[in-house]
Amino acid sequence: MDVFTVPLFALKNLGGVASATLDLGYSRRFMAWCTVTMVDSLVDFDRDNAYAIDIYTVDNGRTTTRVVGGDHWGPPGSGQNVLDGAYVGFGQRILVYLRSAHTEDLDTFGYAVALALD
Repeated sequence: MDVFTVPLFALKNLGGVASATLDLGYSRRFMAWCTVTMVDSLVDFDRDNAYAIDIYTVDNGRTTTRVVGGDHWGPPGSGQNVLDGAYVGFGQRILVYLRSAHTEDLDTFGYAVALALD
């Protein structure tokens, strides 16, 4: 089994968004998940702050939408919604996103991990 990891920094001065692709080398069965390990509110963590980390696509196919609408996310079908944070499937390239809402006062840091099951 192979393990793939990538850090993600969604920092205020970088626009509050980070993305990375985990490339497994060839199509294979895998488990992938994302985790946020640090949130810094910079000023005050309040109602206008939010963050999401998700597995956005696997081989360019979007994963399942989990949260839509409200103050921070988009309408149904929008790329701004929260997608799967964990995924079991088959593929080669896993695109992950970490996003902060109201980036003027929020920094977040996390990791994406994939475990090849072959």
